[in-house]
Amino acid sequence: MPFNNTALVPLVNNSGFTMWLYRTTDSRADALTPGYFEPAAARLETGDIIVLIASDSVSFLPVRVGDVVAAGLVLDSAAAPFRVQVRAVQVFSVAQTATAVAMTVILGPLAAGILSNGTVEASATLAGPVTQVAFSISDAMGTTVRGPTLATVTAGSASASLPAPAPGTGYRLRVVSTGDSAVAAVSPAFSVTLPFGLLLQAGGTLLIEDGSRLLV
Repeated sequence: MPFNNTALVPLVNNSGFTMWLYRTTDSRADALTPGYFEPAAARLETGDIIVLIASDSVSFLPVRVGDVVAAGLVLDSAAAPFRVQVRAVQVFSVAQTATAVAMTVILGPLAAGILSNGTVEASATLAGPVTQVAFSISDAMGTTVRGPTLATVTAGSASASLPAPAPGTGYRLRVVSTGDSAVAAVSPAFSVTLPFGLLLQAGGTLLIEDGSRLLV
């Protein structure tokens, strides 16, 4: 239907600016047709705003010059809203240069006949950038009973002396790099025995260590 001049009513009028309300059964597209608001050209001023309540939307329409009305801003629409879908694919790559470094440690053999009042002489041969190791002794339950004792690696080898633990079996010597706990080695189980005692002679009698007579 054509423009209805009586349906255009002022809402706000101040300092030469007017906000208008126009309600119609026409669509928004019809209201934006050139010349639609021509009958109200004398009432409209550049910069006025028309609140258009059309059959399919509610919009703010700015007046440009005379009856020329811009498309404006749609506040509500019966049609499906305009939707923009943006899809992006981000591609990136990472390059890393690595050099394999071999590090190994081999325990030296333990001396036989370790006595509880003696020492355990530990030694190890190492390869790779290992600068320091720690020697320790654990019991059959895996509890550390001696050490750790630190040793500096010189010319691919390291050594340390640890006090022998109490008499018993199932002891193990362990060496590990202080810089990388994965570089480690554990010895086979070994035993620690009581120190040997000397027999004493008193006249024609042999005595044991506590002074008692040895009976044969």
